[in-house]
Amino acid sequence: MHYVVVDIETTGGKPNGNDITEIGIVHVQHNKIVRSWSSFVKPDRSIPYNIQMLTGITDDMVANAPTFAALADELLQELHGDVFVAHSVNFDYSFIERAFKEAGIQWRMPKLCTVKYAKAMFPEFGRYSLAHLTQALAVANDNPHRALSDALCAAEVLIHCCIADYDDQKLNDPKLGLLKRIQLPDLMPAHYYDDLPKDPGVYQFLDAFNMPLYIGKANNIKSRITQHFSTDQGSTKYQRLMKECHSIRFELFPNETLSLIYEDHLIRQHWPPLNKAQKKQALKFGLYSYENGRGEVKWVIQKAIGSGALRKFGSYVSGQQWLADYLQLARKMEWTQREALDQLMQSNNQRLILALPYEQQGALFIERGSITGIYTGDDYLTNEEWARTHFIPVSPSPTINAIGMKLLEQHPDQVFLL
Repeated sequence: MHYVVVDIETTGGKPNGNDITEIGIVHVQHNKIVRSWSSFVKPDRSIPYNIQMLTGITDDMVANAPTFAALADELLQELHGDVFVAHSVNFDYSFIERAFKEAGIQWRMPKLCTVKYAKAMFPEFGRYSLAHLTQALAVANDNPHRALSDALCAAEVLIHCCIADYDDQKLNDPKLGLLKRIQLPDLMPAHYYDDLPKDPGVYQFLDAFNMPLYIGKANNIKSRITQHFSTDQGSTKYQRLMKECHSIRFELFPNETLSLIYEDHLIRQHWPPLNKAQKKQALKFGLYSYENGRGEVKWVIQKAIGSGALRKFGSYVSGQQWLADYLQLARKMEWTQREALDQLMQSNNQRLILALPYEQQGALFIERGSITGIYTGDDYLTNEEWARTHFIPVSPSPTINAIGMKLLEQHPDQVFLL
């Protein structure tokens, strides 16, 4: 295995809005360091004072350095190998990936994190910063927080891990997921993966007929799809994705709540063959009321018949739990049983818009106790005709109705009756 161990210094902690200032690369083969390379990189912005103090890299030191775009071809050659390795690998990888993308170059490699590898091989250490690992493994770091020196130390940590890992058992253990090998489907053009956003939303793996094989949601679409393509490679789902996936479609949403609702809606619309975890949840049970011989209002949960249920549920247990909670609310409000029934029937006839909590964005359209529409912005009108025209329609289900009811209880001040 040819490992390419990388360390970078940057102007800040996140790829967006920050730049690389120095790159160090160390090549490891057969548990030996075979060569190294490093270069300053001219950033598009000044290096903050606190980072200058940490790294010792000043604006003057990078003023005449090549830009990343100028280094790109040479860097591609230096990154040639089997596995990209770094200490906290996602930090270094994400900066380099973004910089290549800005230079118009699509790049990816399997990756390995020496933090996770060291935790797997040396659980007794307890602490896994590069400084602690170099001390525990008696590795010298002559110039901490400089790219080449840190890359050399990470390379030594990697070598210790490889020597301790007999026959690469830990490295190749799919349950640990240490080695992130990204294998794209055989029939899918690479640009579908390369162009994925790192934003929340819903994604679909599509077959040759543009029909969904699998539908999922994620806070970071690219990261989640990378997991699909790099883990559990012996599973039936992985094998079918590799053979049958022709393209990827995605829709962006501003938060997890809307993503979850739309994912549920799409799954119920298409029932993709690989969505095994979410079985069909028909609304099989209903809440009914009746008067006994003494004129008292009684409640019952039973199998739904026709359209006369006051509420519908996916299971008998969920119906009983909802009824218990509602009757507890009735006692708290000092309603009689008939008043509780009147309140429920009145709410069933209401149509409303529920604005999502302040820290989120978007709104839900709810009618007869079911979510039937979602909106991704904050510029909606509290008007039924407008909502029906502009909200994204979704099919009611036990899963998303439970979300709506919980939000209604938690945020009554966010309700707009129509």
